[in-house]
Order: sequence, then structure tokens, then C-alpha cells
Amino acid sequence: MTPPAPGKPLVLLAQQPFPTFAEAVGAHYRFVLAAEADAAAAGEARVLLVPGLKAVTGELIGRLPALELVVATSVGLDHIDLDACRRRGIAVTNAGGSYTVDSADYAVGLVVAVLRRVAAADSYLRRGRWAVDGDYPLAAKVRKEPACISNKDARGGMAMASPPTQEAAASVPQNDKPLVLLADPLIPEFQPTLSTHYHLLPLAEASTASTATARALLTVDLPAVTADTIAALPALELVVASSVGVDHIDLAACRRRRIRVTNAGDAYATDAADYAVGQLVAALRRVPAADAYIRRRGWVNHGDYPITTKVSGKRVGIVGLGKIGTLVARRLAAFGCTIAYTSRSPKPSSPYAFFPTVLALASNNDVLVLTCALTEETRHVVNRDVMEALGKDGVLVNVGRGGLVDEPEMVRCLKEGVIGGAGLDVYENEPNVPEELFEMENVVLSGHRAVLTPESMREVLETVHGNLQAFFAGRPLLSRVTL
Repeated sequence: MTPPAPGKPLVLLAQQPFPTFAEAVGAHYRFVLAAEADAAAAGEARVLLVPGLKAVTGELIGRLPALELVVATSVGLDHIDLDACRRRGIAVTNAGGSYTVDSADYAVGLVVAVLRRVAAADSYLRRGRWAVDGDYPLAAKVRKEPACISNKDARGGMAMASPPTQEAAASVPQNDKPLVLLADPLIPEFQPTLSTHYHLLPLAEASTASTATARALLTVDLPAVTADTIAALPALELVVASSVGVDHIDLAACRRRRIRVTNAGDAYATDAADYAVGQLVAALRRVPAADAYIRRRGWVNHGDYPITTKVSGKRVGIVGLGKIGTLVARRLAAFGCTIAYTSRSPKPSSPYAFFPTVLALASNNDVLVLTCALTEETRHVVNRDVMEALGKDGVLVNVGRGGLVDEPEMVRCLKEGVIGGAGLDVYENEPNVPEELFEMENVVLSGHRAVLTPESMREVLETVHGNLQAFFAGRPLLSRVTL
């Protein structure tokens, strides 16, 4: 705090201000703590500054006979005896709209954090549980919509039955159902509907006759569908992925055989965009770190958690302006962020600035959000040069694929302060996460959960079932991937 200076106006302090606050205004005023003020200072003081929420009681006001103004650094004034001020004709001011934007940003971040359990998922990964105990449970969608499954006629393409009973599923002989091979185990959410309509057979358990005749292969998680796998299925015509990315499928082998490939389409887009925004707020405002600080009683024992940086007004560069990237852009534009992007080519209908390379995008933005597909061209597209261009205050958010980032370099850049922080949902060697990240408070971690909510799983089931129905009925596929 600035030492008392007789030539400056006297301002009493209800308590010590933040150091940055004292440095900013200390040169203009003679600060004295009210609790330490002698009779002369108490009798002379016309202004009382109230940092934080220190109680300003009627007793304190009564000890300051010359007081004319109480200046609060908060918006709320419930810690000040306003009746005592009113009786004395003392003016009171507050922070006005100074906190409005940051409070709104944080409120939105907390909504996402609570519904998607951002802090709990972060803690789960830091304890090493993803690799040992499996995925963190699904959390609720942010954008609530009626949870209904539509039925369309044959011309509409997609039709979904209500979840069948076991009796109904058993009533249809397996031989009368189209055969669909499973590249990996079917998740419980898919089992009732798909088993009713298809003869589902794990690829590893398939007989020679089944592999010779199977026309469709379903991949639920991210198992490698290699050229050898494809070669072992001579009748294969369709690979159905329940993911958006198809980097786990040998697309060149599919292309040579003219095998069609489908993905999840837009089923995950809304949830992925919500989560990307939530991770950005969580990384900039250190939501999981602040949550952990409170839980270990740090606030009580050590005082306030350090101040973090604002979200609104940040320059955000989006790598891949597809469906997810576009939804991220719309959400962050509502925060007052300036949006730019890079993609394979400029989007004529986009209102955002286009940069031809990721390096150029990073050089001109505070945040990079990765939403693009992983291909040979995009593997390690974020390298050390890009992170150095992003800068020491820059933040990287990745809800795309882990391979988009040179992970060892990212860890080094975070440790060395080359970039300021990261929000990471995906990694190069899942479920193994670099252990150095577990000790970093400027990093928000989750285990490939950005796209997954109970609601999105229902949408993906519609898409998977719709693609299989369309294929076996000879109709156009719902979400065909261009090979």
C-alpha cells in the first residue's frame, strides 16, 4: 500500500484492497485503514472505501463525523448499513455495471459446468481413473429439447420403433433379420432397438460363412477398421460409424472397394459446441481449480482464489468451421468475442474472418478451438510454432481429436509458459493422459465426453438405425461420408 502522503486526499479503508487495486489508485489518495485511524484521521475523513464485502456498520459510520461518501467496490450493498447512511445524508456508490459481463460469462460457464459436470470430470481424470475405471458417466445436455424419437414413412428415410420389450425382440427369428457385424461391443443404449431389427454378431465371433456374406459393419467406439479387416469381409458394402470422425477407418481401402461409410452426422454437434464453450470458460476462469480450492477449504484457510481473466471480448480462432465449429462461433459471438477461422477453403456465407493457415490464425487470436476432423493433413496441425504464435496468454481448446495437437510439445509449452492454458477433451493415446497435466491448474481435463449426453446418444441411435434401414431398403443413406 502507498504510504500516507499529506498532500493527497484522505480515504479511509474498511479493509485492505487487492494489491492491483492499491497500485492503480494509491498514487492519487492517502489511504489509512479505518481500524488503525487515529482520532484526527477519523474526524477528518470524508470518504470511506469498502473493498470486498467488509461490513460497514452503524457503529463505524458513527465514529466518522465528517463522512460524506461510502464507495463500495461491489454491486450489492447489503454489507453496508444504508439506514445509517440515509440518516446522515451520506452518499453511497457501487460498482455499477463493471462486473456485469464477467458475471454473465461465469454464470453461463457454471450452467455448463453443472449440467456437464466439468469439475467432476476434471477431478476424475486427475486421479487417473479414466485409464483404470473407464469412462466418466454421461451428463445432461445443456440445450434441452423434447426427448422424442420421430417416425417417418419410407419416403422420409428414418423410422424408429419405441424401445422393444425382450419378448418383442425374441419374437423375430435371427435368420429373418439383416446381418450386421460388430467391430466392437455394442453399448447398452443401442442394444434394445438394434437387436430388434438386426442380427447383431461380434466380428470376433463370426463364422466363415457370416464374414463371407456380411454386407454391413457397425463401429460403436473407435476400433481400428483396417484394410485387413475390410479384406476379410468380401461382401462388405457399408461401414456405419457412430462417431463423427472416421479416422479409425481405412477410408482408402473403402474407396478402392467402393464401400460406403456413414458417420453420426450432426447428432453430436450441439453438445460438442456447448462443451467447447464450457471448457473455454472453465479454462479462462479456472472453474475446476477454484472448485477444488473451495472443497479443500482453501477459501476459509488461505483467502480468495486468485483473480482470473475474462472471457468476453477475446479473439477466438476456430480450426474447422463445420457444423460444430459454426455452433461454437455463434455461441462465442454472443459473449462478445471476435471470431475468425481456418478451414480447407473460405466459407462464402460465413461472416467471420478467414485465415489460410492455423499458424496465421494463432498469430491473430487469443484462443484456438479445434473442431476439425483428424486426417493426414491435420495431424499435429497445432505444433510448437502454432503455440508460440498463440502466446503466453493464449488458450487452446480441443474437442476434435487428440492427434490434432503435438501432445508432448503442448505439455512442454504449458510447463514453460509458452501458452497460458488449455481445455482438453481428447488425447493422442486415450485413455492415457500425460500425467504432467494432472498437476496443472491452468488446464481443464475431460475424457472424450464433449459429444456424449443421454440426449445425443438417442440422436446417434436414430442416425445409426436410420442408415442401416436405408441401406437394407435400398434408399439413400442419411449421413454418408465423402471418400
